[in-house]
Amino acid sequence: ERKGGIAAIADEVSRLQVQTLDENCDDFGITEFKMNDVRQGIVHVVGPEQGATLPGMTVVCGDSHTSTHGAFGALAHGIGT
Repeated sequence: ERKGGIAAIADEVSRLQVQTLDENCDDFGITEFKMNDVRQGIVHVVGPEQGATLPGMTVVCGDSHTSTHGAFGALAHGIGT
């Protein structure tokens, strides 16, 4: 478990990014797996494991392995660098 939670993030910009994500998820009712949540992980692994990737859905994520969601009948694209 990460000790200190968000306050322990040394880089100010990174800390603000995580705080903003937390606030936005709370404000808009989006499920977020926080830093110490056991369900957290790499999207191309946990998406299928947890049943979040379903046939016919579109998955777009900043992970080069996102296209592997296609094995579950999803249209999947990895974006980013």
